[in-house]
Amino acid sequence: MAAATWDGRVLASDLAYVKRVTGLSARRGVAAWLRVVTVAAAGGVGTVRHYNFDAGVVVRTQVDGGLEPTTVDMPELAAAVKAAGRGQLTLERDGDRLIVAGDDGQVSVAVFDALDDVPVMPAVDGPAVLVADAPVFATAVAAVAPAAGTDQTLPMLTGVYLDADETGAVALAATDRFRLATTELATMAPVELAAPVLVPAKVLAAAAARAAKREGPVSVHVDGALVRICAPGSDVVVRGIDAQFPRWRRLLPDAGADRMRARIAAPDLARRLKKLTDQYSVRLLVGTDSARVEAGDLDAVAAGRPATTFTVPAAAVDERATGVVAGYNPGYLASLLAAAPGEVEVTWSPTRPASTPMTIEYGGVRNLLMPVRLPGAEPETAAA
Repeated sequence: MAAATWDGRVLASDLAYVKRVTGLSARRGVAAWLRVVTVAAAGGVGTVRHYNFDAGVVVRTQVDGGLEPTTVDMPELAAAVKAAGRGQLTLERDGDRLIVAGDDGQVSVAVFDALDDVPVMPAVDGPAVLVADAPVFATAVAAVAPAAGTDQTLPMLTGVYLDADETGAVALAATDRFRLATTELATMAPVELAAPVLVPAKVLAAAAARAAKREGPVSVHVDGALVRICAPGSDVVVRGIDAQFPRWRRLLPDAGADRMRARIAAPDLARRLKKLTDQYSVRLLVGTDSARVEAGDLDAVAAGRPATTFTVPAAAVDERATGVVAGYNPGYLASLLAAAPGEVEVTWSPTRPASTPMTIEYGGVRNLLMPVRLPGAEPETAAA
């Protein structure tokens, strides 16, 4: 009987990645043939494959030995890998069982035999609409994907929108109506994008996070309704979202628009905001060299009784911005700041800073964040 030797930690990580990409962890109530993965090893390469009509993934890693393609229940295999240990694992087919053996023991998993029912991941041979170095691709997606929504009744807000201009740059954008994030990505190859495509944000974010840890190019291909993300060590196929994305470009302030500006250290502010629960709102008070954050429920903040206060440094503050007071959802604000490596430039409308979106910009990334209306807020007037 042929056997293959996997690194236990790598195999566990690969199975977790399959779950994140395909949503398999939330699919325990579906038919058995939509919960299976196929593992195989040949020529020093081990593969884990799953497809459930909505999304599919093939993960590749270096292994020793060989294993004929064997289909098993995904949750059962994940449990077996966990039980066998995180060292070297031997996977061996023994009749109608897959034996997983490691330092902590040996577990057998039943082989799924109704192979005719298992869906086959389709080939996506369309042209590349994006080709970029893996870390560059991962950074761009990480900056945009957090702004996507999760409400499945509004599918057009749950994806990342990809579009190309005449220069070959690909624009990425995502919004949930309260946040908007966008950036541009220069490709390493000519772009062939007949029409914009909307890729499920969770799938794209999972693929990008894995690519960030690897070297090599990432390419995105479109073939009809299907999108393929080819990255070092994995291929992902997902069905694009068939919905009209909002006309996001017209929401951004014009390049020459008059804006009040300041620079704030994003990592420190994001770290502190993440400690606040979703039931809080935050009020931002801009000073000459700092920004004061007051957090609590809306009424308490408006009444000057915040539960938490802290100050972060600010620089290059427009004198008109001094004294600006605006309220924001802390989770939304933290999600937009978390991807920034350092300082960000924030801007407000000089006439309505507390009721129109704040922009957050850094390194080619542009974000919009709608404010929260604070009770008892005074009417806004034009800046002097």
